[in-house]
Amino acid sequence: MRPNDRTQAGATTVEFALTGTVLLMLVFGTLELGRLFLAWNSAQEVTRRAARDAAVLGFYALPYARNDAVLHPEAAGDSAAFPALGEITAATVSIRFMSGPYGALMPAGTLPASAAQNQWNCSQGLSPCITAVQATLCQPGSDPCQPLRYLPVGIPGLPLTLFLPLSPATVPLEGAGAASG
Repeated sequence: MRPNDRTQAGATTVEFALTGTVLLMLVFGTLELGRLFLAWNSAQEVTRRAARDAAVLGFYALPYARNDAVLHPEAAGDSAAFPALGEITAATVSIRFMSGPYGALMPAGTLPASAAQNQWNCSQGLSPCITAVQATLCQPGSDPCQPLRYLPVGIPGLPLTLFLPLSPATVPLEGAGAASG
């Protein structure tokens, strides 16, 4: 063994430790960025599904619409979570009803008694008349709606605070007695 080899004995291990750390951070960062895009697109899809279900099935089927939006229509309550994204649950799906030609949000507790009553109200120009449904993703219990915090899992300890978009989706009412046309 040459004298110069003994002084270089651990150099390769140290170099790998330094470059391997950077490489692993890049790999995990790329995976986390992909998961963030999944969460962003899933937020859009969840609100679209919830608004569509509520528009077609009516205001009496809101629990089903919330659970179906997170891909668990058979679940009971608001505990169902979107697969691979625990941030998005049935409890985070907020469904509001809109009235009038400009889609003003209706105050809570002012819904018509039935789909037939809603159709009558709309045909006679009376209030309340539901014309559209809006779904958003909000922190449970927040009013006004606050965005959901994204929880990164790929890089533990990273001081990163990101929020998912509210992703409002508005759909014209179809099944709860709205007058068409």
